[in-house]
Amino acid sequence: MKCGLELHMQVNSSKLFCRCPCQDDTLDKPDYVIKRKLHAVKGETGKIDIAAKKEGEKNKIVKYNCFYENTCLVDIDEEPPREIDEYALKTGIEIAILLNMKPVDELQIMRKLIIDGSAVSGFQRTGLLATNGWIETSQGRVKIATLCIEEDSAKRIDDNTFSLERLGIPLIEIATEPDIKSPNHAREVAEKIGMLAKFTGKIVRGIGSIRQDVNVSIPLGARVEIKGVQDLSMMPKFIENEITRQETLIKIGKELLKNKVKLNDYKEVSKVFSNTNCGFLKNQTIYGFKLSNAFGILGTKIQKEKSFGKEIAEHLKAGLSINGLLHRDELPNYGVTIAEVNEIIKMLDCKEKDNFILVSTNAEKIISAKNIIAEFLNTISKEIPKEVRAPNHADATNSFMRPMPSGQRMYPETDVPVIRVRQEMISGIIANLSKTPEEKYAWLKSTGLNDELSSQLLRSDKLSLYELIIEKTNADNTIVASTLMMNPAEKISEDYLVLLFKLLEDEKICKEALAIIIEKIIKKENINDLIAEYKQLNSKELKLKIRAIIDNNKELLKNQNAFGIIMKKALEALRGKADAGLISKVVKMELRIND
Repeated sequence: MKCGLELHMQVNSSKLFCRCPCQDDTLDKPDYVIKRKLHAVKGETGKIDIAAKKEGEKNKIVKYNCFYENTCLVDIDEEPPREIDEYALKTGIEIAILLNMKPVDELQIMRKLIIDGSAVSGFQRTGLLATNGWIETSQGRVKIATLCIEEDSAKRIDDNTFSLERLGIPLIEIATEPDIKSPNHAREVAEKIGMLAKFTGKIVRGIGSIRQDVNVSIPLGARVEIKGVQDLSMMPKFIENEITRQETLIKIGKELLKNKVKLNDYKEVSKVFSNTNCGFLKNQTIYGFKLSNAFGILGTKIQKEKSFGKEIAEHLKAGLSINGLLHRDELPNYGVTIAEVNEIIKMLDCKEKDNFILVSTNAEKIISAKNIIAEFLNTISKEIPKEVRAPNHADATNSFMRPMPSGQRMYPETDVPVIRVRQEMISGIIANLSKTPEEKYAWLKSTGLNDELSSQLLRSDKLSLYELIIEKTNADNTIVASTLMMNPAEKISEDYLVLLFKLLEDEKICKEALAIIIEKIIKKENINDLIAEYKQLNSKELKLKIRAIIDNNKELLKNQNAFGIIMKKALEALRGKADAGLISKVVKMELRIND
């Protein structure tokens, strides 16, 4: 296995080439809508990138939802870009230094051709900022090839509609060399780079704020990029499933050659399904292809329950807007009867070892459909294609998106001058460099936390809250850390959290009240009312309330488990108003129970 990663992380600043605010939440209704038709053009090498060419063949018109709040003339490509955001630039350099990389002397912004609709101009601005770095891991040193600064793309609403609030947000893209040795090692590398970047305090935190692209290949296979793996815990399984897919496709390719599988010309077979119970085929124009000597091949599972036929269907749908594809290996099914299957076999003159493919499309697209299927089968019989694939987070499989792009899609950005990366800027960044994960872990331990809490905080998005609270209060650090990790404390304001832990420090509330109050603040209850409600009882008040509970339940005192019963009632009545250990102590004292 060969494996490398590309990590994309959002800088917490304005957009990269304008001063519009960064916003990743789709607004309800656009203030205006523009339309564009994008075209593939030659890159710096004088050739058209294959991925751009395939997108251009779709010949679609794209709509863009625009908002006065966060969309300007730069975003809609009606005004030249402004100067690069300096905060984002310095953040990129800081992360590069932490990754032991060498920043470039001059930053040349390039245009990366993208015409899937996600960039209004038809390109994304990107620039190489640093090279030749490394990190140490449990399985040895992993080299960092490049660090780039670039614009984020627009947010897809549907196939032909995008929303522009995200377009232009500054991203740091970090690419490793293929030094990763195992699926679990990939997770470790992604986690370490992500933590290192987050510790600068300049990267947007939260689920999905760092997007990982996983590049995987095997001997006789090809580099495949699984784009946008967000859940680190699933990354090893994505890699394992991609290895399985490539291994199976290699075997299928050999079988295609051995059996001399041939895709025959198509025939319209719509009349067979004039009264079908299959909703996918009913009242549609259906074409059938005989696939000679291929019985059983299309039904071969290549990734969990995903078949080779499904793989062909994904390529067909990506190249053409068709309804879908069925094949002999999966029929009868989906409402298709055995009688209908036999009729298709007869119409296409299929023998026992032959397969067939059914495609629901129109006459204008069927020739293109045949060419796509034939080209894919021909490719698989020779090699595994290089592709960009989308992750399916439900089962850690992946789906075809587009061919792997090449360097032919790059050319210089003429509207942005070359940016000198001066030594004094680098020196200033080094003088204020953030801590590494190892340094931060040692610091957490020095604050009195155990190994488990230190590790949990280090890997969470709550570390900055912990730092803030222990800086501004003298509350017990272990209670602070455990409360943050066990509750959604990040959903309430930092000022409220600081106030609550100051009250805990002054013994105005008890630690059991923290979780209750946090939960109720999230539900929009008033914090002052909650503080009054959960004011910590002093020893005299606590004794009086427990004595009242005992007096109201005298009939239970003869019970063999009187302590357990009274204790349960006391905890219910006094929840959040006194420490559970103290309640237990007072109940025992009032019941005259000796430990």
